[in-house]
Amino acid sequence: MKLIKIGLITITSLVIVGCSFFVKLHTINGNVPEYSLEGDGSVQVYFINLDKSVDRLSNMQPQLEALGYPYERISAVYGKDLSQEYRNSVTNPTKYKILMHNEIGVGTIGCYLSHVNTWKQFLQSKHSYALIFEDDVEFEPKKLKKLVDLLLVSSADWDFVNIDVNRHGFSKPVKQLSRLFRLVKFRTRVANASCYLINRKSALEFVNRAFPIAMPVDHYMMRPWEFGIKIRGVTPQLVHQSFGDSEIKKQETKQTTPVAYTITSMLYQITAEVMSFIASIKD
Repeated sequence: MKLIKIGLITITSLVIVGCSFFVKLHTINGNVPEYSLEGDGSVQVYFINLDKSVDRLSNMQPQLEALGYPYERISAVYGKDLSQEYRNSVTNPTKYKILMHNEIGVGTIGCYLSHVNTWKQFLQSKHSYALIFEDDVEFEPKKLKKLVDLLLVSSADWDFVNIDVNRHGFSKPVKQLSRLFRLVKFRTRVANASCYLINRKSALEFVNRAFPIAMPVDHYMMRPWEFGIKIRGVTPQLVHQSFGDSEIKKQETKQTTPVAYTITSMLYQITAEVMSFIASIKD
């Protein structure tokens, strides 16, 4: 019995120490341009689209035109076109394996860089808010426009709203936006980057801490405890992926990593769940 207690205490201690390593993973990078937090109150839509994905472009444009906000296409980064030297300069492959239990793929790098480029484009503008899409989604423009307008009225309640999250876990209501729409905070870890509304504060935090890449972009954005921002979601879900995985993610190939990375990845996931719950209580 004594040995069992010692074993449990040892395992618990290792979990606590291990988890503490994953609480803060990103620091502010040097040589980042100074961007202003001041905006003119307007909303700009950005959609990320590979040059070769003309079918997705033709699917997105009518929806965006019906949405009614001005929109801009962002040419997505195709990971396979990046040199190995450049990929090495913007990533931390060892940390990625520790967190994700997998080798970092060119698709993950391309997707991540595409979102970073979009945030920078937004910050270089005078707009106060950006509605960002990947190009593999469908939505009802009138309903989404209504939701965004309601969110703008309640802008003090959020910094980042993930609109395409189909598993809210144990979400907590923050505000009833209308008879239909509700603003929520996430009790558990969620990840999706196909559609989100963002203010300048969030974009600035994301750009400042973006490198080196150590996790997929949808994991990176959903860490409110690290960025000090209000991350929210909405119900019901209005945006849905219609093309499956995006083309920039389809380049991924799973590669086997040592068993030790299974343990570190589990610790990372436990930490993210715990910190998500704590953040939902604190903010």
